[in-house]
Amino acid sequence: MQPSPTFSVPLALIAALSAIVGFVGLQAGAAALAGWEFEYPLDDVYIHLAMAESLTEGGYGINAGEPASAASSILYPALLTPFAGSEMQRYMPLVLNAIAVVLSAVLWGVAIARSGLQGVVAVFLAVIGPLALNMPGVGFTGMENSFHAAAALATVLGLWTFLRSGQIGALLILGMLFAPLFRLEGLALSGLACLVLIFKGRIRAGLALGVATLAPVLAFSGFLMSQGLAPLPGSVIAKVSLAGPEASGLGRFIRTLLGNVIEPAGALLVLLTLICFLAPILRPMRENGRGALLIVLGVAGLAHLIAGQIGWMHRYEHYIIAAQVSGLVLVAGHDRIAQPRAAHVLVIAALGFAAWAFWPKLVGNYVWWPRAIGLQQAQMARFAKDYAQVPVAVNDLGYVAWQNPNYVLDLYGLGSPEALEARMAAQTAPGWAGPLARAKGVQLAMIYDSWFASAVGADWVRLGELTMAPPRNALGDWKVAFYATDPAQAEPLQEKMRAFAETLPSEASLTIEPAPQSEATQ
Repeated sequence: MQPSPTFSVPLALIAALSAIVGFVGLQAGAAALAGWEFEYPLDDVYIHLAMAESLTEGGYGINAGEPASAASSILYPALLTPFAGSEMQRYMPLVLNAIAVVLSAVLWGVAIARSGLQGVVAVFLAVIGPLALNMPGVGFTGMENSFHAAAALATVLGLWTFLRSGQIGALLILGMLFAPLFRLEGLALSGLACLVLIFKGRIRAGLALGVATLAPVLAFSGFLMSQGLAPLPGSVIAKVSLAGPEASGLGRFIRTLLGNVIEPAGALLVLLTLICFLAPILRPMRENGRGALLIVLGVAGLAHLIAGQIGWMHRYEHYIIAAQVSGLVLVAGHDRIAQPRAAHVLVIAALGFAAWAFWPKLVGNYVWWPRAIGLQQAQMARFAKDYAQVPVAVNDLGYVAWQNPNYVLDLYGLGSPEALEARMAAQTAPGWAGPLARAKGVQLAMIYDSWFASAVGADWVRLGELTMAPPRNALGDWKVAFYATDPAQAEPLQEKMRAFAETLPSEASLTIEPAPQSEATQ
């Protein structure tokens, strides 16, 4: 059954309205918990903003004259360049994610229409789908993942059209090209779509799209290497290192897979991937393009399970789960399926599983994170920019680096390749941050002791601690330790801390250590 083109419009509008209501509701709820102050739930948003600021100044990094690939996306920082240098730039991720959430929801509505589903079931899926698939929640993060999901949905819809009609349309081309530009994981789905084109006899088109998809990624890697950087973004390398410095090759993939499948969203992805692989056993699911689409989505799901990440506000797996469920919707259409109601139940059950995997943490935990950012990273940024005004070292890079003219050393390593290398070798070099801070002229460090106690230089002086009360769902830690990396600067920095403490919000406090009397000052 082929729906009329006009049938897509109401379902797309219903899905878009559902998604934007959810998005606005999350923003309002988070703002209420944060004392009606707008903030993002992740400090990473400000990394992209800082990278965008650097782009407008002709650089590529966090600090002037020091290349760094701190952003996880090739394209997203470029989209954030408008209003760089002004407070207005801070709202660009909010505006762009509102657009991306609506775009993803519209494509979801189009998928329902193109499947042939109609009536109450179609309307129900249009309303529930965007919410259950966490489209508002992923947009709430302020990151690039909503755009990646929209590109993945466009690829699925475009591939479905090709498998049914042989037409290579704009949705397929745009989805394939843009997915890797927003997230490198997009190469899997785009590459598989190229293979389908080739196997279906469209060899020239498949090869041309494959080259067009891969060329910008290779060009970006070449650009990074021309700047003396690794071919992958520093943020990707830093997070891959979480699998453990001793893990490599097959061991790293196994550890990633095991870590992914124990998460609720990982279990959902496993289930959806198995359905995609097993459904084509049934003859109706092999016909009219259904089998090819499901196999592509199954392989892409498996690729994410063994090489991607699950979690981090459920933003990394969002694209593939949305793509797989939209694929199930498309193959659940009425033509030549003996038991359409069973297919409908399967799709609704998948959405129910997704809602269970995503929403408890979203409304019970993540919605508090903007408050934590406002009480912690925003205050660190104020102190660094308005009071200390010296080179600083941090383990949360974004807010402190954005619109900061002074040097910022990222001890985690996203924005500093040297720090990443030192951190990954830290088990053999206690106090490893000390020499690096001296080399960069850093005078102040603001770090989580729970993460970086072993990095503290031998001559650093602990100045005090920034805390929040109550410590509700803080990000890495609710305590930030302040250190003078040069003992001679301890007293002047503490004076600035005392002045700063008087300006803190009521739920944030700064405890200042007694006047330092370390051996280094005697």
